[in-house]
Amino acid sequence: MLTNGSSEPAPHPLTLGTPTDIIAAVPYILGYHPADTAVVLGLGAPSDRLRVTLRCDLQDALPEPGNRETDPLAEVLRAQCHAVLIVGYGTARRVTPCVDALRASAASAGVPVREALRVTEGRYWSYTCDSAECCPPAGTAYDPDSSHVPAAAVASGLTAWSGLHQINAFLEPVRGPERERVRRATREAERRGGRLFHEDAPEGEERFGTELRRSGVRTVRAAVAAARNGEFPTRAADVAWLGLVLTCIRVRDEAWAHIGGSAEEVAAQLQLWRCVVRRVEPEYVPAPGSLLAVAAWNRRDIALAEAALAMVQEADPHYSMAGLVREALRLGVPWKGFTPQWLEEVWPVAGPEEGGGG
Repeated sequence: MLTNGSSEPAPHPLTLGTPTDIIAAVPYILGYHPADTAVVLGLGAPSDRLRVTLRCDLQDALPEPGNRETDPLAEVLRAQCHAVLIVGYGTARRVTPCVDALRASAASAGVPVREALRVTEGRYWSYTCDSAECCPPAGTAYDPDSSHVPAAAVASGLTAWSGLHQINAFLEPVRGPERERVRRATREAERRGGRLFHEDAPEGEERFGTELRRSGVRTVRAAVAAARNGEFPTRAADVAWLGLVLTCIRVRDEAWAHIGGSAEEVAAQLQLWRCVVRRVEPEYVPAPGSLLAVAAWNRRDIALAEAALAMVQEADPHYSMAGLVREALRLGVPWKGFTPQWLEEVWPVAGPEEGGGG
């Protein structure tokens, strides 16, 4: 499957002058070290700025050049790029057919391929160079640390997970006895929340009466404050109640508004929503999963943001907040948040006794 990553420019641009530079840059562009995949970097104006990043898993069906339904790559490149770089990771038997198909797609779009590489076990091969002198049949050894790219990437605040397996392990839902405790606590939270609903109101957001919204906002503020002190909700009852009140859009947006501040504060918020999303029952994943994606987006950890959004997609394909964040990532939109004070002004929830929305 072709997936589109962020093209948000780094504060310190990554200048790619050699194959080693390209190979060194890909993990920081994707956010993780790839394997069994091919990556397309689409370049556009001005100054060969990275316009689009696409990934094609080697086990997926190959695009058919010229067929708009099965070859979306050509349309993307035609609209946004004037040159591409392609890097495939794996054995020649698996990578070459995929790279050949991607090169054909670029050709059908009228976009030149400046470089196409295969990378495996510390060596690379070029598909665009026929010279055995500079591109020997046995491949060329490379050392990413010899490139300036890793240092520039780190200076830009970019990081790279060791692979998708590490991200998946980071988000792995809790299981066993802890899962059962949360399941029981969720049913109790639902009964507790039910007593605060408007009994005669229709289904949906209107059912969240003022008392439940206020309780939810207080809960979120307390959770955020605790996270700043390194304390995260692991008790089943606390997690279940957070999951329930976050289904109220106003409460969820209160949590959204608090994502920001120093790097340490955002790291604490990321850990908070990771803690919650790993524990809540599946039907309560969308809100904390989307909040986790926003915190990762704030940190420019696009790989983690996309993994969190994939969890939300599985739980609720139509969850609107996730759709907004996903589109922002696709377009490479830089992070820009809003404050609890602004939210309280446009959508007040607190009574006089509770003060403002700090």
